[in-house]
Amino acid sequence: MTATQLSCGLLVINERGELLVGHSTGSRHWDLPKGLIDAGEGPMSCALREAQEEFGLVFDARRLTDLGRHAYYRGKDLHLFVVRTSSDETRADRCRCTSYFDHYVTGRRVPEVDGFAWADDAQLATMLAGSMRRLLLDKGLLAHARSVGTIGPAAGRALAGEGIGDPDRTE
Repeated sequence: MTATQLSCGLLVINERGELLVGHSTGSRHWDLPKGLIDAGEGPMSCALREAQEEFGLVFDARRLTDLGRHAYYRGKDLHLFVVRTSSDETRADRCRCTSYFDHYVTGRRVPEVDGFAWADDAQLATMLAGSMRRLLLDKGLLAHARSVGTIGPAAGRALAGEGIGDPDRTE
């Protein structure tokens, strides 16, 4: 029996309760910034790293609320965090993916994420893959995420390269 893999990710929610999602290159689905945790990396560090690599977003770790670890699909769990923001502070048209892979058909290097959008529940129901839709919409995790935290001021946003300490360290 193989061990369950752990991916960590970030739900980025604006003042209208919409979720920021990215289009997975080569797929019809849209997704959160998320990915496999590296050896020695904590869940919050992983979620912040994935948000930066896949969406170009950098948030101060103190703005994140831990939503915990959730069964995602057979062999994989998700540890998710939420950050509240505004659509002025976090603009979908300014998101950029810096993580690339070799396309399975063309062999060309392409970004993991090639489009970004704010989406409400009705839109998410058709945009998300089944496992993510079940977790966020059917099981109510997105509704719960909307109820925690507050929208942080733009001044609370960390800039790329700015040190904020170890986000997984508890004191």
